[in-house]
Amino acid sequence: MRKISRSFLLVVLLLFSLNLFLQAADKDALNCYTVLVGKKASADGSVIVAHNEDDYGEIMVNVRKIAPHDYGPKVKINLRRGAVYETSGQTNGFLWIEATGQEFADSFINEYGVVITSDSCPSRETKEDYTDGGIGYMLRRIVAEKARTAREAVILAGELVEKYGYIGSGRTYSIADKNEAWMLAVIRGRHWFAQRVPDDEVAVIPNYYTIRQIRLDDPDYYLGSPDIIEYAKNNGWYDETRDGQFDFKKAFARPSKRNPVFDGNSLRMWRGVVMLSGKNREIDDDFPFSFKPAQKVTPEVLMTLLRDHYEGTECDATHGYKEGSPNRTKFRTICTSSTINSLVACLNDQKPEPISILVWLALGKPDTTVYLPLYYGLEKLPEGLGYGHTNHDYELFYRQHFEPNELLTVKDQLLHSQVRRFEKLVEENYGQMINVVKTKLLPLEKQYLEGHKLFELKLTSLFQKNQKEAQKNLNDYITSAFNSLRQIYQQLAKNYN
Repeated sequence: MRKISRSFLLVVLLLFSLNLFLQAADKDALNCYTVLVGKKASADGSVIVAHNEDDYGEIMVNVRKIAPHDYGPKVKINLRRGAVYETSGQTNGFLWIEATGQEFADSFINEYGVVITSDSCPSRETKEDYTDGGIGYMLRRIVAEKARTAREAVILAGELVEKYGYIGSGRTYSIADKNEAWMLAVIRGRHWFAQRVPDDEVAVIPNYYTIRQIRLDDPDYYLGSPDIIEYAKNNGWYDETRDGQFDFKKAFARPSKRNPVFDGNSLRMWRGVVMLSGKNREIDDDFPFSFKPAQKVTPEVLMTLLRDHYEGTECDATHGYKEGSPNRTKFRTICTSSTINSLVACLNDQKPEPISILVWLALGKPDTTVYLPLYYGLEKLPEGLGYGHTNHDYELFYRQHFEPNELLTVKDQLLHSQVRRFEKLVEENYGQMINVVKTKLLPLEKQYLEGHKLFELKLTSLFQKNQKEAQKNLNDYITSAFNSLRQIYQQLAKNYN
């Protein structure tokens, strides 16, 4: 009897552990975090996209800059589930921040400054309505390849959803350019709706829909399926007598019965709104789609938010890092165990082309590494940022993404691998090792944050006189930043391995 009892107990413990694992791996519920900043809400007139990418498993972050390409008058794009999309053969150049093997995790910034990234937003919809298997992974790639403005990108993405049907439960794509920032909410099947962030406001999104009231008669700020309200009514998700004014989030978001503190989203939404608005709010408040920030927003402020674990609040679950890593607590934090990369993209049409698109990139959890500047105008990416072809090739790119065997052979050469190795050391003894991050790594970030404005002033002046020399200076500036980071990690590996 004693052996049976122990076996039974072991089974119970295994099932409990499995349940915790499955909850942690609920990718529909616990992914990503994004902030959009209108150009009049930022300190320097940039439209800003700040994003933490969260995914599970052994993922490699591979960064490539893909050149523009001309396939001729027409090209047929294989959407990989049976559908084929025929379009013009011209593709934009784009920066590709790739999370290998993932369906919905890549971020893109194209040569026109169009940024697209996303957050999972589970919807109520369970029915499937697809043409030839629908569209998923290729949606954002096509948008990056084709759109020259954020508005064009939203409209194109909507057309693709309507034509083929979206295969995920639900998602919000954050799309921006040098003038506008949009959130595009898609629902499994053929329906979508998008709202523009007012120029003087900011918008925060965890992993639920944040679009609320909609106006179909105001295309300057709202775009989407014209039958969106009727669709909700037909599914029983909206009744005007019962619900009053139509609310997109309430109609389409998958309901949660969890306490707001533990639902993985409300807490992160609350923290972002409080930090950026400067106003005290309750965790279960009915938060707006967007709001005016307390002060003009800078990249530094957004980096602090993307690194946040609720330090200094009642939800600081490690009590000042005395009880383990803040990335693994009972609360879902903004920077968390599944964060694989982070970016702050600053898009500014008042700056000359080589420096009008600036991405502050962190190749891991932003609390344990640094953000460094990556201007789109750079001719060639620094060594170790990525691997693979930079000439456009639909078939090759798809295969390399979902079957990254070639990338695995050079994995140890990727800067991301160095970042991840040291990150694991920090996680094992966070209270002590975070001081190493602050003293050995963060000074490099501070150097570039404090120096990039002067660098831009000098480069702008030089660009007007000698574009070739200005280009060389830009190349050297970015290469030096990432080479310095690589050297720091090599020294840390000697000291702490």
